[in-house]
Amino acid sequence: MNTRNDRKNIPDIVLKYIDDRCESHERAEAQRWLSENINRPEFDMEFRKILDQTIPDLDMESIERTGKVLDAFMALETAGRKRESRTRRLFASLAAAAIAAAIAAFAIIFNKPEPIEWHEIYAQRGKTERLILPDGTSLWMNSDTKVIYPSRFDGRTRTIYIDGEIYADVTHDKKKPFIVSSSDVRVKVHGTQFSMKAFAEMDNVEVALISGSVTMEDCNHENGVSRMLKPGYMVRYNKHLGTIEDYRINTDTYGAWQNNHNIRFINQNLKDIAIDLERRFNVNILIEDETLSKTQYYASFINNEGLDKILQTLNSDGSMKIYKKHDTIVISPKKQY
Repeated sequence: MNTRNDRKNIPDIVLKYIDDRCESHERAEAQRWLSENINRPEFDMEFRKILDQTIPDLDMESIERTGKVLDAFMALETAGRKRESRTRRLFASLAAAAIAAAIAAFAIIFNKPEPIEWHEIYAQRGKTERLILPDGTSLWMNSDTKVIYPSRFDGRTRTIYIDGEIYADVTHDKKKPFIVSSSDVRVKVHGTQFSMKAFAEMDNVEVALISGSVTMEDCNHENGVSRMLKPGYMVRYNKHLGTIEDYRINTDTYGAWQNNHNIRFINQNLKDIAIDLERRFNVNILIEDETLSKTQYYASFINNEGLDKILQTLNSDGSMKIYKKHDTIVISPKKQY
């Protein structure tokens, strides 16, 4: 007869037997214990614990393996004896567990959800696009922007990938954060309105928060920057230098380019301004002086101004010569006499 300590350890052996993982000496011990104890009322709780743990993994190999051992299990107990009603109930429950697992596996295998498809949307130069994501999030894409997103958001996050500038009104989902990832930075969101500008070829990434909360993280450096934003602030992160600049913004008008083509330059050098204007108006701009290209500007255009008006405003001090040569707008320093 088994000792109290033996009985404590035997259920693990029985589980291994049911899962067909026993060594030969363990298999014999499990079969002996089952033969001796299957009809003893004091072991009902032990059998219930075993039953609760015998549902196989939802794959056909596991179900087939468990089914074979259950067959052997029942054959062992029925050999040479008449089963009591309690024993029949136990085996019926055990078999039902295996059948239920098989049915579930069948459903998974033969009713697989449609595979996730990835979509790529591009807003051409001189145009903007609006996109509704599978979770209901509204996304506006500025000129020359690419967005890659899935046909549905499975898993623990809602992740999209961008190269360009977006404005997002994110559907709230506390359990599944929304993540915008670029080649260098990612922004983690729970439900908010924000703007993100992250062109691969540009030195700076800009994130501006209109409402809610977001966290910007550097993806490329081991000790990269992580910054949580407050509404009414914009951060500009230099990918090469690892520096961050903070600016206050007007949440009523910042990022409103998707509605009325507003455009703002906040302490931005002329080189980056020219790149933005090239995208916005689908033109080519050449700056012929390096010092001039590094000149910083603060400027705001909120009345859907055209390119000529914007360039004229930037040159309000008359320090630049702006002219068109073939299909290129040329900007050079005005000669001093």
